[in-house]
Formats: sequence, C-alpha cells, structure tokens
Amino acid sequence: MIKKHKHPYLIRLAAVLAASLVLLCACSCTGSRSKQSVSTLNTITPAEIDPVLHYSKTENALSVKAAQSGLIQLYVDPESCSFSILDTAGNQCWSALPLLSADIDSASMQSAANMVSLDVLANTDIYKLNSQDNSLAFSAAKYELTENGVVFTYNLFPDAATASKRSFEKSDIAFCVKMAVTLEDGSMNLKCSYENLSGNADAKIINLDVLNYFGAFNQSEEDDFVLVPDGCGAIIKTAVYDDSFEPLSFAVYGNDAASGHEHEHSACIPAFGMKHASSAFVALITKGDALACINADKATNSSEYNIVNAQFSVTPYEYEDEKLYVSDESYSSEDGIEICYRFLSGGNATYSGLASACREQLIRNRVLSTRTVESGGYLPMNLTVVGAAYSNTTANTGFLRILTDFEQALDMLTHMKNKGINGVNVRYCGIFDGGTNQKEIDSSTDILRRLGSENGLRELYSYVDSQNMQLFLDVNLLSSSSGFSSSENAVDLHGNRLKADFSNSLSKYIGNEVYSRTLRSPSGLDKTVKNLLKNTRYYSFSGFCLNDVGTTLYSTYGLKPFNTAQTADIVSQAITPLTTNKPTMTVYGNFYAIKNVDVIVDLPLETSVSESGSYMAVPFVQLILHSSIDYSGKPLNLYHDPQEAMLRHIEYGACPGYEWCYEKISSEENSDFYYDSWINSAADFYTKANDALGDLRDARIVDHLQVSDGVFLTEYDNGALIYVNYTDKDFDTKGVIVNARDFIRVN
Repeated sequence: MIKKHKHPYLIRLAAVLAASLVLLCACSCTGSRSKQSVSTLNTITPAEIDPVLHYSKTENALSVKAAQSGLIQLYVDPESCSFSILDTAGNQCWSALPLLSADIDSASMQSAANMVSLDVLANTDIYKLNSQDNSLAFSAAKYELTENGVVFTYNLFPDAATASKRSFEKSDIAFCVKMAVTLEDGSMNLKCSYENLSGNADAKIINLDVLNYFGAFNQSEEDDFVLVPDGCGAIIKTAVYDDSFEPLSFAVYGNDAASGHEHEHSACIPAFGMKHASSAFVALITKGDALACINADKATNSSEYNIVNAQFSVTPYEYEDEKLYVSDESYSSEDGIEICYRFLSGGNATYSGLASACREQLIRNRVLSTRTVESGGYLPMNLTVVGAAYSNTTANTGFLRILTDFEQALDMLTHMKNKGINGVNVRYCGIFDGGTNQKEIDSSTDILRRLGSENGLRELYSYVDSQNMQLFLDVNLLSSSSGFSSSENAVDLHGNRLKADFSNSLSKYIGNEVYSRTLRSPSGLDKTVKNLLKNTRYYSFSGFCLNDVGTTLYSTYGLKPFNTAQTADIVSQAITPLTTNKPTMTVYGNFYAIKNVDVIVDLPLETSVSESGSYMAVPFVQLILHSSIDYSGKPLNLYHDPQEAMLRHIEYGACPGYEWCYEKISSEENSDFYYDSWINSAADFYTKANDALGDLRDARIVDHLQVSDGVFLTEYDNGALIYVNYTDKDFDTKGVIVNARDFIRVN
C-alpha cells in the first residue's frame, strides 16, 4: 500500500530548494567566464606599417596650442594626431611620440611608439591594434580642443576594408578609444575610455597600452634616469651603457592569483617617471591602478629609446593546454583609466622631487592621510612575536607549536625595557585558531587558550599600554587554511577554488616553505569585518595588524565576479571600521590599503631586480611615506647581512624591526628567531637608531643622494643630515668623518 503524505507541498518545496542549491553551486563553480578548446592562438598585426606615423615631426610638435596651466603648456600635432607638453621652466618638450628631425634616415626608424594600443581577443585570434597603423593610417583619427585641453578619438580597425564601412557587421573588429588630455593645477591629467563599435560579443580588449613612448629619449645626459616602482623604488641610469639590460615589467600590487599571468616583479605603488636634461616628470595612476603593469626599457643596441609606461589588463584570460579561458567580465570603460602627470625642473628634477610631487598628489586623492606621526616619545621598534606556529608532520597532518604565550611575551617585553628599548610596536602573530597558518576568521576569532586566558592577554596589554607601547593582533581577512563555504570562495578562471601561497618565515625549522591558503570572495568581507569587531570587542589590545590585506590582491570569477580594481575598492572601504579611531598596522603596504594605517612592517627597503652600475635602489616609497607612517623593512634577524640591513634602515628612515620567539625552535640552530640570542645586539642598535632618528619621525625626507661610491646622504626638512657609509673605509665629507660600515647624524 502506498502511504500518502499529509503535506505534499513540503515535498515539492524541498525538491525545489534542493534543485536551487545544485544550481547555485553550479553557478558558483562556473561563474563569469567561458572556455573553449583551441589548438593555437593566432596573432594578427597591422598589414602595413609606416614608420613615419610613429613620430612627431619637430616642426609640428608645437604647432597648435591647446591649453596652459602654471609652467606647462599643451600642444597638439595635427599631422600625427598626438600632443606634446612644453615645460617652460626647463624649456623641455615632452612629446607623446618621439620627435622626428629632418636629418633622420627613415631606414633607421625603429620606433614602436603610439598614442594607444589594444590587444583584442576574438575567438582564436589576437589582434594587435594601435592608434598610428590602425587608425591614423586609415584617416580614422581626430582631435577636438576643449576648454582646458584636447580629446583625441581613435577608431581602430584591423584593415582598410573594415575602416571604410559605414555600418558594421556583428563579426567585425572595430573599437573606439577616446583620450582626454587636460591641464589643471600645473598637472596633466589623462583619461582613457573605449567602446566596441561593432558590438561583436566575441571581441574583447584584453590589454590596453597608453602613451607607451611618452617622453622617450635616446641621447642621455649624465644624470638622466627612468624611475620604476621596484620594491622601494629604483632608477635606471640611462647614461650608463648596459647592453645586457632586459625590459622590465612590474605588476602593480602583485600578481593576480586568479588570472594565471605571472610577472616576475611587483610594485606597491602605481607610479613611474623619468628625468631628461633639466626636466623630469612623475606619473601616478589614479584609476585602474590595480589592473596595471608598469613597463620600462633602456636604450641599448636592440632598443633605441629609454621608455616607461603603463599597460592595463582589461579582460583577464588564460591559454593553457590548448584550452582558452576568458572572463566574461571586462573592466568597464565607465570606470576609466586615469593617469596624473606632474612636471618638475631644475633642482627639483630629481627622484626626491618626483617623490614629493607624488606625495602631494596622493594626499589630494585621499590615498595618503594628512596625519603626521606623533614623535614625542621614542623611536618604536616593530617587533613581530610568534605565538603559535603551524607545523606539518606529514602531507595531511600537522600540529600547533606554542612559541610565545602571553606570559612569555610579557617577560620578553620587560627584558627589552630593561635593556633600554623603550618604544615597541608589538605585532602578535599566530594568536587565533590555526596559529601562523590562520583558519577562517569568521568562525575562529577566539584567542588560542594555549597562549593563555583573556586575563593573560589583558595583563600583557596593561603592561604595553603603561609603557606607551602598542599591541597589534595579526589577522588575515582574505585567506584561510581551513577554506570557506562554496558561496564565499574566490574562483579562478578555471572554475577552481582560488588559492595563493604565503611564505612561512619559520620554514627553516617548522612547517613548509609556504602555506597554500584559500582566498575569500570580496563580497563577504564586510560581514567578516563586522564579526571580527564583534567577537574581539572584549579583548585587550591596541589595534589590528591587517596581514594579507596589505599584500594580496586578486580577482574572482564565481557567482559574483570582481576584477582586481573592484577588489581593491572593496578592501579599502571594508577595512575602514578597523582603522577608524584606533591604531592600525599592515604588512608590505600596497597603497590601496594604507590611508589610515599607522605602521607598516615588511615595507620593501630593496629591489627585486639586482642592482648594477645602471640600476640603483632609491627610497622613493620612503620619501613619500616618512612623517605620515612609521615603517620597518624585513625583520633584521632574517637578513643574510644584518649589519648592512641596519645601515639601510638608517639611510631610509626606517624603524628597527625583528621577529622573535620566546621558546627555542631548535636545539641545534635557534639564533635566527630566539629572542635571547638577539636582544643585546638589538638593544645596541636601537639606542643608536633612536639617537639618530627618534626626533625625526614627524620630519619629511626632502632629499636623498649618493655622495660617493657606497656613501649616501638623507636630508630632512628640519635640516638634519644622515650620512651612511657602506664601505670598509672611513669617509671624509667636508670635515665630517663617517666611519666604515657606520652612520652619523649632522644637525
């Protein structure tokens, strides 16, 4: 006999809910992307290339004046549909295209310069389109003067036949790029927008290059350079011949783990620039920065020009194992690409002057706070204390090892105080579930009981607060070792749960070299922040150290897709409650996450590219940040040469930084992290650093230069001078002796 249910609608409802759940899971896995099998991708370049189109004739460069602001004037070249900026103070012409003199042999022309170029992916073809060969050559480029500048319009087509059409078919490749160049407050502002003219749904802009040769030059004077955002910042000395130099590319805010494209180098600031003759410019990407890569090259036998520019990833894609994965979501033209150029001349045309101009612009754009560090006390030491560390025993199992509990941390700080280390910013890592390989913070915000009770944390904070120190609880908001629910996962272009590797500083003794951690969809970040504030409201601490927020940026292609620019905006807004009216620390310091930050640890004090005669690290980032934020580099106990690292910290105005454990990690080798092995040398260095930098925390660095091989000078706005000597010989500068491998302050 068949048994009848009294409420059959409940059965139907359950079935509908189950089906909806399956559909939801399927959507979260498939997300906003398409996939097709492709044997090969074909690259289609312009059929005809006229070298002359890629230059601006010298006699035309300043023919039509469009605008003036301060000491700069904007001119249009109607023939090449390009522009130039005349810096009247330095009498320097910065041209968007290289200037073509009458005596140049056309056979020697090698410029690939253009106003704008697109890589367009359509099915299995990648079309290389540029404003000169695919628009100007077809008489499809024009300009219109505005009140304070000019708007260029480039309609780009792969061939003359398409360019001649009055109406397009859905299969045509046809794009329009508008470039608005305006002058305001002595700056040049560039806005770039784009449109698919044919409506071809299969044709997507994957990359967009803007002004790839702006200011390019090939005849270098002695002090000319190209500025790139490598780590702390670097200059390429263009007058120093280096035939081995390779083109460089820097991913702004690091590689996007979801896209599959990896760049060898990264940048924490979206800025670049160059100096030529008596003038210089710095460019700051103000919109679209999270999509950008900054490219630079040096004039060699194979490259005729020194160049630096920005390229933007509009639509992520990946071609792997004969399969093409393409995001269905592109960066919206309505959000736009914007770059601000500032020009300097004479004594200000240095990398220090460019940093000052960049700082002013960042404050105007409200990226950098107007706050000034309060320097009434001592120079702080930024100390990372490792609480519980995750140790792998096998591929699938592991355990937490307690390295510094609350009572031990208090004892450590007491010893440091007794040694004369009076100011400390304590970053307490491994305090939540999972230790240094933290689990999902929404459900595990209880402090680890094995570190001590809430009373133990309260006693630790009570001591810290009484000594005018600060205690920051290290927290990961974007990543987890335990994973997230399917709706909370970030998803890569393959439809897989998105993961990223995070370095484990203790890997020499404990655990793997990296922790592979799951990444969260940005859509849930607001909820996570609210839960974190709610669940820690009774804890005793100064503020949070936002760990992965300062180091990690990515897109996601799940049910709710976000590109990196959207993720950066979400992160910046979501962390505001964590940084309002309370001190905040972050790691590495990607600029989208530093507005209300007080302390940065692991800020780059070096470059990822090896220094050479033509490539030199400079404190470009530090010139911008000093007096606004306290910062330190990598922990001094982790450097191969701690003594040289200490000198670099002094030269760059950085606080001393260490990473310590109270317990010995290994009976054989423990000096790297065991605090008792380092406390005496750290106290000695702290005393010297505090004497030199303690009262300079609220002072701006106004100049930095190399006074001799291995000897550098840092100047502050109150007149203080810091000389640093990296050589093995004493150095005499105007009667001031800088001892070998040492530094000295002169007031």
